[in-house]
Amino acid sequence: MSAVDKEVNYSVVFMGEIITGFEKQQVMSNLENITRMPADEIEKKFFNESVKRIVIKKTSDLEKARKYHGKFSRAGMAVGIQMDFEETE
Repeated sequence: MSAVDKEVNYSVVFMGEIITGFEKQQVMSNLENITRMPADEIEKKFFNESVKRIVIKKTSDLEKARKYHGKFSRAGMAVGIQMDFEETE
């Protein structure tokens, strides 16, 4: 009988909400600095009404996920870290 290992991945996700106290334009400006993306691409990627969950970063390193979480939280985005398990044989 073989044991099945599970590989854990952490996804930093944005659900489309801005943290209270931040204005959208301020968040957009912060994202331009963080991502180096132009404003129209940020608008399309992060503030598209038809997309409810945006994965910002996927990594197997929890510390790296926490760093991204902190960076995007400070920018004014309500983000979370979700754990995904993938079976490996």
